[in-house]
Amino acid sequence: MDRIKDSFDSLPVAVCFFDKAGVVRLVNHRMLDIMNILQRGGIQTLAELQTNLQSPPSNICCLDPLLKIYRFPDGKVHRFASEQITTNAGIRYTQTTATDITELMQKQNHLKEENLKLEKANAHMRKLFEQMPEIIREEETLALKLRVHDNIGHSILAARRVLLKHADLEEIRANASLWEQSISVLYRSSQMTMQSKPLEAAKKRAEELGVKVLLSGDEPKTQRLRTLSALAICECAANCARHADGTELYVCFLQEEGYIEMSLTNNGLAPKKNITEGGGLSMLRQRVEEADGKMNIDSIPRFKLTLSFPEGGTPHESNDC
Repeated sequence: MDRIKDSFDSLPVAVCFFDKAGVVRLVNHRMLDIMNILQRGGIQTLAELQTNLQSPPSNICCLDPLLKIYRFPDGKVHRFASEQITTNAGIRYTQTTATDITELMQKQNHLKEENLKLEKANAHMRKLFEQMPEIIREEETLALKLRVHDNIGHSILAARRVLLKHADLEEIRANASLWEQSISVLYRSSQMTMQSKPLEAAKKRAEELGVKVLLSGDEPKTQRLRTLSALAICECAANCARHADGTELYVCFLQEEGYIEMSLTNNGLAPKKNITEGGGLSMLRQRVEEADGKMNIDSIPRFKLTLSFPEGGTPHESNDC
């Protein structure tokens, strides 16, 4: 008999049995501890247990009255359940159990938190998808503005260079191919961002303006950064020819610990005052910042444009090459 009682007391589930009169007839140690917490001095009847579960002490929190789930002062969560059983002799008892579901509740709460995060992420994605057509339209509009600004400026500078170099009408006619070349740039520029070698295309366009591009350092490896670098070269080459009367553009690439920095200077005249960003530089800045990059313009003692891009990091402050 003692062996049976020891086995009953060692059950992982708190359990007790009430007779048909509602009096406790058998209870294991786990349930006895729980009853002492529910009511000082312990519980002797089924009615007392039900009363304490309906109105638990202040140190016990009822998490779900329907499922009879309670959190006890030690942090453990128990679920109470009762059922009628009948022995082989026909004697009826009420079996009451208190199952420890603490770990299950922790996992459920964790799942609720993850579901809440997922719901917020889904809401953000839905909002992003709703805004996607507008984002695409803005990107296309910006790309169109960049092409128009770059193409018109390139054509004007190419024509100006021919006129300044060849004042004679016959010489202008003899060099008509240069005019055709400058006009054709309007068509080729729309394809520049799609080319596999945008930096080479940018160098060629600068040479058409009489500006030689001298590159140093390791060029960017990603197509996106190469394309943005090419846009910066085109803009600086045009400004070099237009405002500084320069003939060489120096482009320096510096890579360090996941960062890439690009600086552009020229051999032209130094600015007389701080440079004010016009349409081309402003649109270039927008494109750079959309790529999580930084753009800085120095006017004194000479012109210097610095672009800094992360390659898996955050843009850092610029360094001289």
